[in-house]
Amino acid sequence: SSLDAIDSAEPSAPINDDESVDPGEPRVSDLVTDVSGSVNIGSTIGKPLRVVARKVQSTMVTLTWKAPNGDAEVAGYNIFYDGDKIASTKQRKFTIEGLSPGTAYKYSIRAVGVGDELSPPSKEVSVTTSSLDATDSAEPSV
Repeated sequence: SSLDAIDSAEPSAPINDDESVDPGEPRVSDLVTDVSGSVNIGSTIGKPLRVVARKVQSTMVTLTWKAPNGDAEVAGYNIFYDGDKIASTKQRKFTIEGLSPGTAYKYSIRAVGVGDELSPPSKEVSVTTSSLDATDSAEPSV
């Protein structure tokens, strides 16, 4: 196969040999380090735990969760609705407003590390807002 030919090909000059590289040019190993530092190759940050919908009302819900396990430093959290990011927070609690009464929603949370790496998504939490009743108003109070 063509990959076998590439694997067996001998380089015409040494690669990463300090004597063959211009000192002003970055070495291949330097470039790989720079790229791996900015690309999320494998997440080292754990996913948020125990996502719970609290204070479910007709037009709002508050989500709470526990910090991920592990030693990775968490800079914040991204909140997702049906897979789309809708908000960010530094807290382990977030209130979502402007929801429709009597409607089902699915949310998940991803931790964000100090290097902007993302955790895997938390377990999805499903919530259905309450229907309007005599004490609720379709118009927001000011």
